[in-house]
Amino acid sequence: MTINAATIEYVNIVVVGGGIAGIAIAEFLARHSNLSIKVVERAEKLGSLASGKLEGWFHTGALYAGQDDAQTFINCVNSLEDLISLYTPHFPGRCNIALQERSPDFFAPTTIPQSQGWFHSAPVYLIHPQADAPESRLSRLKSDAVQLEIQRHRVLGRLEVAYGQQHNWLREGKCLAPSYAQIEEHEGLDCSLRHPIETVRQLCQQFDASYGLGASNYEVLRTLDCSMDPSAILRDLVASALSCGVTFQTGVTIEKLLIDSYGPMRIKSLLCQTAAGRQHLKADLFVFAVGEGFAPFLSDLRVRARLKRSRSAMVVAEPALLETNFVRMSTKPRFHFNHFVQHREVGGEPLIYSMLANSGYSSSDSESEGEQVDIEPLLESAERYFGKDKLYSRRLLSYECVKTEFVSEEEQKRRYSYWLESDPSSNYLCVLPGKFSFFPTVAFQAYQRIKAAFPFTESPPQSPFTPTAHLE
Repeated sequence: MTINAATIEYVNIVVVGGGIAGIAIAEFLARHSNLSIKVVERAEKLGSLASGKLEGWFHTGALYAGQDDAQTFINCVNSLEDLISLYTPHFPGRCNIALQERSPDFFAPTTIPQSQGWFHSAPVYLIHPQADAPESRLSRLKSDAVQLEIQRHRVLGRLEVAYGQQHNWLREGKCLAPSYAQIEEHEGLDCSLRHPIETVRQLCQQFDASYGLGASNYEVLRTLDCSMDPSAILRDLVASALSCGVTFQTGVTIEKLLIDSYGPMRIKSLLCQTAAGRQHLKADLFVFAVGEGFAPFLSDLRVRARLKRSRSAMVVAEPALLETNFVRMSTKPRFHFNHFVQHREVGGEPLIYSMLANSGYSSSDSESEGEQVDIEPLLESAERYFGKDKLYSRRLLSYECVKTEFVSEEEQKRRYSYWLESDPSSNYLCVLPGKFSFFPTVAFQAYQRIKAAFPFTESPPQSPFTPTAHLE
């Protein structure tokens, strides 16, 4: 007789997904409660899928400042507030973005140079073309020049309110970001973030000359966007979570959601397959934070939504083409371009490389998931900025990047930043992480939802955390 035994484990909270969202939610919840929490991950390592990619761009809103809908920009600004309020005090010297006094009693966010910090202090310069840019001069359409000016006004106004001299981030001892209304009500082209530098001026001139045109006018803004070390952030969050009693288990495949068939839909347990055999995971509340792996759970959890996956190309050049981070925005996809520098260590040796990609305001709705990603437009743009000799003297590698977003079938609204859905009568929370940069807000918002669905006693603030554990 063969007996197929399965172990049974019970905790207060099960978090499905060991990427940045699941780890951040578990860490923040454990830091502020005495709940028992377990994180399960399908892969053999934590943070090995989308969270472990090499992009490492910390977004504070610059890339989204020109969109018609300001929501993603606002989400970036709010996430920065959450980072400064909830993480900088707990990870001193590591979470190195903080408020700094820019003028007497006027404070704004800044990146503090720290050798072991999560964030690199070199900024991303935003280049925004004006009405005489190549895209409008080549098309000779007045509407193209008008559209460029509309977006330029948005960018200057929104960034000035968020990070310029319009809003004091320190109010009554608290870090407070500007509201949606404050950002959208501001009018004016005066922007204290203008920061023309010679390197960028030369790049713009070379770009214009590649089209046989004389130099055009550009706005160059110093943004708070910067590179970050995702691995260091993941390691520190895991270490903090472990110190608070969170358990992690990798190599876990969920075979089935065991659901109560009577009354409101509730999950009774997860039937999992592990290296040690089958396992039933029971909990008071289940949190699904699995990103692109969420699709198999949609029907079981009765989520009226679909996931949209869009793909784009990226080229890595090693050694770096130059040390300056910049992004050129446009109203036309062929003119979008960004150069981003990453500093890493491999085998104890420094590795500095350039990341080249397309960035812009336009959506990718027209892109088919089945289409092959074309890197030629990206290489053509890079040739215009750096020249063929400089570009092709590097070791070049092409990558395919995938972003996942949620599209509600009811509202037909895209949620690229992040998305949370919960039913008060059920015992689960669904989270679509979105960009890595939103982890502070995703964790805090999930915490608020969990607290409403599953009341618990909040723990007093803990002392600053010193990292002691590492991801292998």
